[in-house]
Amino acid sequence: MWHEGPIPPELSIYPGYLLARLGQVSAARFHAALAPENLHPRHFGVMSILAAQPGITQQRLAECAAIDTSSMVAVIDELEERGFAERRPNPDDRRARAIFLTPAATVTLERLRKRAGALQRELFAALSEQERKTLHELLRKLATARSTTTSGAAT
Repeated sequence: MWHEGPIPPELSIYPGYLLARLGQVSAARFHAALAPENLHPRHFGVMSILAAQPGITQQRLAECAAIDTSSMVAVIDELEERGFAERRPNPDDRRARAIFLTPAATVTLERLRKRAGALQRELFAALSEQERKTLHELLRKLATARSTTTSGAAT
């Protein structure tokens, strides 16, 4: 696989390449960590948002999770089938549905968060605590930046 083995020096000068490669490794390992629970990273993301924002509407949940609305319906259906989520009438808008985690989901999410934390510690073990904090701040800054221009330039 392209994310295994040494990084060619010709490609190591491109931060975008390095991020993509690290992203592939991280995604594959996170997916594997969730596999014993028969869950996908998108389930983890949705459950994490629901834990922080109980009763969020399905539409807003799709926006927060960056999942298109039709796919979000399927994700919530899957969580409901597992007994991890429930749709309830929204008291503020009878056309909308409020989504909540179940107690079983809360227990599972706590277990998954521990796995995710262990995976992060392992993935970033080569960095000092200060380097991890700096990297996190920089990644958050890049991830939340609003680009006003787009270019095809490689980075």
